[in-house]
Amino acid sequence: MNENLYNILMIDDHPIVTDGLEKLLSTHIQAHCMKANDLNTLKQVLTGRDFNLCITDLEFPGTDGFNLIRMIHEHLPQCPILVYTMHEEPWIATKLYESDIRNFISGAVSKHADLDEIPMAVNTIRNGQEYFSQSFSLLYGKRSRTENRSPYRTLSDREKEVLTYLMQGLSTREIARRMYLSINTIQTYRKRLLEKMNAKNVAELVSKCKGLF
Repeated sequence: MNENLYNILMIDDHPIVTDGLEKLLSTHIQAHCMKANDLNTLKQVLTGRDFNLCITDLEFPGTDGFNLIRMIHEHLPQCPILVYTMHEEPWIATKLYESDIRNFISGAVSKHADLDEIPMAVNTIRNGQEYFSQSFSLLYGKRSRTENRSPYRTLSDREKEVLTYLMQGLSTREIARRMYLSINTIQTYRKRLLEKMNAKNVAELVSKCKGLF
């Protein structure tokens, strides 16, 4: 790794995204880019290497995006992290601004934003500042005005239905059968419920949601 260049680690399970980012950034800054498109590669890259910036998606097979951020920070505590994601839902912005994640990241850019925002964000962070694209700034403002509201209000009707069945003690298979959905789909809903309600497991989720029905 060239220590004279700005060393960037790009994390996304789609090689077309990391290749595109590398090509885009190469026209704006002198940088050495390393790419990790799967969890095993990422774990190897994080061992014994230093980077000036890490650009990461929030969708990554083998782990959820917020645990991914924690993993990066654990291995690279001094490395700024820029989130690059297609997800702009209010609950995502809320999670990004919660203290245990907010302290680890230096910015967030939507994949729906203009491509010019990427080098702009990188240069801003490189200069020691933070960069959040407009969509996340607006969502954060909305979150700040409603931060005392229960996260239960952010749940979709489907998520509330799954939550109801979980609180009744039904298994994933039983819920899938009742809702005429696949087991994988129900597992996805469970994962979202745990993330939105900031629960480590179903037992904690049920405990937090008592009294909401």
